Amino acid sequence: MFGAAVLGTAVLGASLLGCPQSEGGRTPAKLAVTGGLAPDFTGHDIDGNPIKLSDHLGKEVILLDFCSTWCEPCVVEFPHLRTLYEANKAKGFLILAISVDGPETVANVPGFTRRNRLSFPMMTDEGSRISSLYNPKRTAPLTVLIDRAGKIVLMQEGYTSGDEEGLAKQVAKALGEPGASATK
Repeated sequence: MFGAAVLGTAVLGASLLGCPQSEGGRTPAKLAVTGGLAPDFTGHDIDGNPIKLSDHLGKEVILLDFCSTWCEPCVVEFPHLRTLYEANKAKGFLILAISVDGPETVANVPGFTRRNRLSFPMMTDEGSRISSLYNPKRTAPLTVLIDRAGKIVLMQEGYTSGDEEGLAKQVAKALGEPGASATK
């Protein structure tokens, strides 16, 4: 699978890079899990435009990338995500980056998005509403891959060099590409 750890793993491997941030112990009512249906949400991109997950379910394979301005592994991962997005967006693939920045750093998100040349939407998560569903620990990066049926097929904490190869295979499989395998 895409790296060494899956959401819910108690201990992250030494080679896994991630930037955890406490969420203050809140427990969401309905937490997303691999194999389950993706909980719907509505958020806003950095320009204030609304984005509703359910508008894309059934039409596109969606990758949610929880990231932050203070997360170095996120910055390392972005070029790979840009490449993956550009190679697959015409096939019905969408990446939604979701900033887990809190009130003290959320103002940095638009500049951070431009500096990292993100070609896919970056959303802010005011009040941690989206994180409460998918990422209550506010780990960054956290990757969530959702197939066209709305099923979560991958949840991965952190980023380690080489993870992009496994993710590309998982995206190809979710897109139904011939020859795509479930090899991990």
